[in-house]
Amino acid sequence: MMKKTSVEIIKIIIFTIIFCGKIPAQITLATIKSDDQSDRELYIKGFVQADYMVSFQNMKSKDGFSSYSIEIPQKNAINSNFSVKQTTLGIGFKQKNTNDNKTLSVYAEIDFSGPNGTTAPRFRHGYLQWNKWLAGQTWSNFSDIEILPMIFDFVPPDGLFLTRRIQLRYTTPISTKGSLSFSLEDPNTPSIRLPTDSLNWQKRAIIPAFSTLYRYGNEKNYIKAGIVLSPISYDMKYTSKEDYKTNTIIGWGGMISGKIRLDTKNTFSLQSSFGKGFSTYNTNLREESYDAVPNLYNKNLLETLQLFNIIGAYEHWWASKWSSVFFFSYSNIGFYDFIPKDMTRRFQNISCNIIYHPYKKVRFGIEGNYGKKQNFRNENADGWRIQASTKMYF
Repeated sequence: MMKKTSVEIIKIIIFTIIFCGKIPAQITLATIKSDDQSDRELYIKGFVQADYMVSFQNMKSKDGFSSYSIEIPQKNAINSNFSVKQTTLGIGFKQKNTNDNKTLSVYAEIDFSGPNGTTAPRFRHGYLQWNKWLAGQTWSNFSDIEILPMIFDFVPPDGLFLTRRIQLRYTTPISTKGSLSFSLEDPNTPSIRLPTDSLNWQKRAIIPAFSTLYRYGNEKNYIKAGIVLSPISYDMKYTSKEDYKTNTIIGWGGMISGKIRLDTKNTFSLQSSFGKGFSTYNTNLREESYDAVPNLYNKNLLETLQLFNIIGAYEHWWASKWSSVFFFSYSNIGFYDFIPKDMTRRFQNISCNIIYHPYKKVRFGIEGNYGKKQNFRNENADGWRIQASTKMYF
């Protein structure tokens, strides 16, 4: 019975992808040349995306594939989902003075991945950029949006560092191909687990995270190396008669990321990261309390958890109108005796797709994802999902 149902579902997927399309562009609303020789432009951009997904195991993440979200113990069950939550709308303003080459830009963007699984507007980006300075919310300086492969899934590869942060950033070129950026980022982003007792220990946001990133290369071939320091502060006390005392520990991490385009048909990408207390920068572990947990053998003081990630992606063009992406991803949490056994120890996923490009700026296709996870009890679960998507940029 299950085999017959699976065949019918696959038929539906094949029928669905026939109507999938993708058209990238940008719409300029107004262009003005002022008396002070400044070029000003008001524009909108974004895309409309519709996804049809079929999962064959229970997982918490419905709109994107996440190995971390696969439920333990294993629960085999077929679930399907239609979604338009990836749909994105952005509006921006640019100003450039041709005399002194000074620039000013403002940008804001929403998608429709609302709270509690609703299809409601959600704020994604909002920032002001003046020359070398940026202030607001956008991709963290300790991220690499350029390495993201041509996939349809809402969730990037599990081990990828791709999160948005409120920040103050400074970027400057240091050579013809090299640039260096520094940022101070939202101190409230560390995600920790506190002891559950009547003393009510609480997280505090005091010191912002600091990151620096070096980039060398051009648009097609580059390498990036970055570090982040993430202070984690919390209020603690051991008796009800004591005053709260603030304790601060330091999370840290390093990342190396790059892309090599061998020719017009083949591109390789690789990213690896390692550190302690910086799990909140991982796409899957954000807000999941993996930065630090209480050590039961050391007065419940928080200790940062070790994390290692690696991802690799390969993009190949079979012909002028057909392309594919294959990627793998692996993440591992370092072992400590005090870590709760229900926490995830490692998770990994692989994915591949086939995309048809009927026109220069139109593409549609089908994508498959497989993932596996293990917790600290050594219990395992795996799952897979098939997805068909349509995406039209404007």
